[in-house]
Amino acid sequence: MEGIVSRMLEVNASPSDSWKVYGSLQLAQIAVDAFPQTYTGYKVLQGDGYAGTIIQVFFAKGVPGPPSYKQEYTVVDDVKRVKVAPTIQGGVLEQGFKSYVMRLDVKEKKGKPDECTMIGSIEYVLEDKSALPLVKSSAEGLYDIMKAVADYVIKHRNNTNAYTN
Repeated sequence: MEGIVSRMLEVNASPSDSWKVYGSLQLAQIAVDAFPQTYTGYKVLQGDGYAGTIIQVFFAKGVPGPPSYKQEYTVVDDVKRVKVAPTIQGGVLEQGFKSYVMRLDVKEKKGKPDECTMIGSIEYVLEDKSALPLVKSSAEGLYDIMKAVADYVIKHRNNTNAYTN
């Protein structure tokens, strides 16, 4: 079984300000900071935040499943504002998924330079149909991270030092 689930979020911040976070390693740090009950940290195993970067994300104690997962950034396009990151080890791959690819897009809103739409998608292939409930919870978790990023961007949009890897 395979499919794609997507979530969209309208944001009162420019696409460039939003992408500064989405397109960087700061995205992982915001997720860790916003959801300490879910994540305890992350480690950059390879790369600088662009294509080829591999990170390992660690789950908090009590979160069901494997203790961590590794994700590789295969696309980080600053022009199109797209990041693609398949899970390459651990996490949902040990819970019935054959493939799990997260895609993040920041889209400009026509005629509204200070607003954008954030789109988060998960493309998946299941090996085990019993993993299907994880699709919904993963999509909701991604949406929660998108909201945390949007809140961060809005709060820090006038502080150029806030956008660093």
